[in-house]
Amino acid sequence: MATRPCEHLRRSVGGRSAGRRQGAPRVASSCVLARPTDAQTDAQTDPQTDPQTDAQTDAQTDAEADATMVPPPTPNDPAALTPELVDDARATARDAADHADIEVEDAHTHARLRDAVTLFDAVWGRETQAGSIFAPEALTALAHAGGQVSIARGRGDGRVVAATAAFLGRDHAAGTVHLHSHVTGVVAGEEGRGIGRAMKWHQRAWALERGIGEVRWTFDPLIRRNAVFNLALLGAGVRGYLVDLYGPMPDARNHGLPTDRLEASWDLTAPRVRAATEGRVATPDVEALKGAGAKVLLDVGDGEEPIHTPTTAARRLVRIPADIEGLRRDAPELGRAWTEALRATLGAALDAGARLTGCTRDGWYVLAEPVGLRELADRR
Repeated sequence: MATRPCEHLRRSVGGRSAGRRQGAPRVASSCVLARPTDAQTDAQTDPQTDPQTDAQTDAQTDAEADATMVPPPTPNDPAALTPELVDDARATARDAADHADIEVEDAHTHARLRDAVTLFDAVWGRETQAGSIFAPEALTALAHAGGQVSIARGRGDGRVVAATAAFLGRDHAAGTVHLHSHVTGVVAGEEGRGIGRAMKWHQRAWALERGIGEVRWTFDPLIRRNAVFNLALLGAGVRGYLVDLYGPMPDARNHGLPTDRLEASWDLTAPRVRAATEGRVATPDVEALKGAGAKVLLDVGDGEEPIHTPTTAARRLVRIPADIEGLRRDAPELGRAWTEALRATLGAALDAGARLTGCTRDGWYVLAEPVGLRELADRR
């Protein structure tokens, strides 16, 4: 099958728009615990406005910090997949659908599967000659083989407003099974309703009902709203940075661009994810981190250019621009420079064993070095 896009929660074109080494150091940090506003719970909303704050800590112990930072990927724990957890996941999915005023259903008929195909192609701006993201027969086979194909309809008019397609995956090293969420799309004009969030909570319930404890997907690390949605609002972790994963792609979003991606790992039973189901979100306090010794590795210049400042600090900060899609459209060379800069900083750090431990609404990624391992290496 030809290379297909796999980024999550896209708006349609009409709207605005590798190594995998893991470490799990205990890193003290300051975080803000917040409940997002309605607009901030939808992946289609630009999440740059600070949320309402419930509580804020200026200092934490290592254990407290670990509880609020992005967790490292962990294997599935069958003992954690209890009937109570599944029931809670179903209730969360129903509540999210009610909030978004949609009905989410799993697609099995030809008509429903064609609805999903049509939506995907519209959202990604696929030209007819490029072929569909999923051919109807391929999506039929995916659903028949036990994969997930779900669509969402508005309760008022029955119009299809979102769709998801995911298939079963197997970890190359551990052999564990996960759900790989290949594509999710929400139509333009439906921003701020929480549709994207409802689709993900439905997916969590779908997976847990089938004994699957982890969902993975990839996303463009330069798009702020995707990073905030995936890492903060959903509580996913990051497995690694993948260089030009899909190669050249023919859709309007990715045409002519390198396809560097972060791979997300969503541990469906993790305390952080369960907190996210209640709207409790943890984001790092960048100023507190700087005060504790964190150094800026990559920042945004006055002309929106990337500024790389090499540092060996145990905690490093990487900032991405507010509107990379606008830069890619209006200043393509600058957009490409950002991909190269992020690859050389965030990508290189993750490949060397650092952990991505959080992100903020104003575009900061936080990296933590596996200090213990580094110190042992220095002593040899």
